[in-house]
Amino acid sequence: MAIALYGGSFDPIHIGHLITATNAVENYNLDKVIFIPSHITPLKDRNLEASDVDRYEMIQRSIKNNPKFIVSDYEINNDGVSYSYNTVKYFSELYKNEKIYFIIGTDRAKDLKKWYNIGELAKLVTFIFVARDEEDLYKIVEGDVFYKSINYEIMKSPVIEISSSLIRKNLKNKKSIKYMITDECRSYIEELGLYGISRNSK
Repeated sequence: MAIALYGGSFDPIHIGHLITATNAVENYNLDKVIFIPSHITPLKDRNLEASDVDRYEMIQRSIKNNPKFIVSDYEINNDGVSYSYNTVKYFSELYKNEKIYFIIGTDRAKDLKKWYNIGELAKLVTFIFVARDEEDLYKIVEGDVFYKSINYEIMKSPVIEISSSLIRKNLKNKKSIKYMITDECRSYIEELGLYGISRNSK
């Protein structure tokens, strides 16, 4: 069995996240991808607009039709900073003797050496670096001795100019978010009036 952990703020989850997870399943023959919404992310301020519960529910609704995708509330149920080492340690004990991948984007791959307890974390997983600019990422990892000490794969990803911040901005400006998120996620946002829109607006 092989699984991948996919952490992030998911505020909200969008099509780009789902495409990345699908690519990982196909490229690395994964049995499941576990989406893990963060509580407080190290190296970042907690500038989240949707609550932990709402971000979890948006993921749940967005992935419900894919049997290989699941969502975990591990980090949002733990107070304090969501250190990846603690999360990975938890899942490595839950899935003993299984191959575990950890999906991270190019920006996070660049500051990986700054992560809490990175030496021990790197022993537990093989990182999947999601590369928008594959050539640029290769230059970074090949020029830094740190990356020779960890296990990683570079997964080329389609350049999809969608971000959670763009979706939030469009919603506030009453612009379309069609095709950026799943219909189920959009319905939830409208139902609860998230991101500054009127409740149950169409």
